[in-house]
Amino acid sequence: MLKYRTARLSNIVRARRPPGRAIGERGRGLSASPRSCSGKGDGRSPGAAPMMIFAALLLLLLTCGPARVSADDSPWQWTMALKQNLLKDSMIMPTSLYIDEEREQYYVVDSGRNRILSFTRDGELLTIFNAGRSLDTPFDMVRSDDGLIWIVEKGRNSLTSVNLKEKSVQPMTLRSDGALLYPDRLEYHDGLLYVLDKMTGDVVAFDLGLNPVRRYACGDCIEGFIDFKIHGDRLWALDNPGGKIVVFAMDGTVVERMDLGDPVTYPYSLAVGPAGYIYILDRQKRNIAVYDKNGTYKYSFLRYGFARGEMYYPTEIRFDPWGRLCVTDEGNARVEVFSR
Repeated sequence: MLKYRTARLSNIVRARRPPGRAIGERGRGLSASPRSCSGKGDGRSPGAAPMMIFAALLLLLLTCGPARVSADDSPWQWTMALKQNLLKDSMIMPTSLYIDEEREQYYVVDSGRNRILSFTRDGELLTIFNAGRSLDTPFDMVRSDDGLIWIVEKGRNSLTSVNLKEKSVQPMTLRSDGALLYPDRLEYHDGLLYVLDKMTGDVVAFDLGLNPVRRYACGDCIEGFIDFKIHGDRLWALDNPGGKIVVFAMDGTVVERMDLGDPVTYPYSLAVGPAGYIYILDRQKRNIAVYDKNGTYKYSFLRYGFARGEMYYPTEIRFDPWGRLCVTDEGNARVEVFSR
């Protein structure tokens, strides 16, 4: 009976192996032909049959277990990386990406080298800007309608305005309700600057005179928010330890909450796609989980690694105006762009 089962499992292994590759080519002593457990008459080790049974069962488990979408099978495919052809141009610690739709340019904040790099829509390097070497650990940036560049500087705990025409750099501290803010993530929308306060985890909106206008807070969040985006006249905020998304109307009213559930373990950044699907960067798993408009988990893609299309220590995800998903990877010192 055991001999019959061994032969049957051997046939399963033979049927599932890649064409033209022998099972035993890795030197493990596995054979695709059936044999007795005693090993007599064929010169093979008595322990080979149990090893073959284990391999076959493992193969069946992998093929019949829960379905997963691999990086190669996902609808998102690698398109390009923003190019740095010379060693002196290479980034050390990119932390965020800003996209200027009007100019069709990408701006990458390179915190490790205290500078900002601009790229064309096709990923070609245009300029490198360091504000006269005055930037101190820049972290995020936006450009307002009046042409000013606003940069979060962690080294100064400031929101710094840069006027390129006048060649002026002005670091400024932020306060709200009498308390000092610690700027982290930054967005610009309809004439207001939206700043994530690292201390409270709240998002505070400021006018361009840096007067606080509105606060977006989570009453039941343990540590507040870790990231946020503005999409479709809604502010989408990510609660890391709580594993949920809180959606605000622009007047600060909470309109929806979405629990992310088990598919993510350490949600770090979020983005809302053109079709309304929600993308969550999991910094621990080094992948991106995708949810539909109702908050139902659909699939995950990308994986840990150093090769093209893999992530080592990702820090932010963002959609560009052309429907492409951009991943800023601090660990691999690059920004990669994916398209459907």
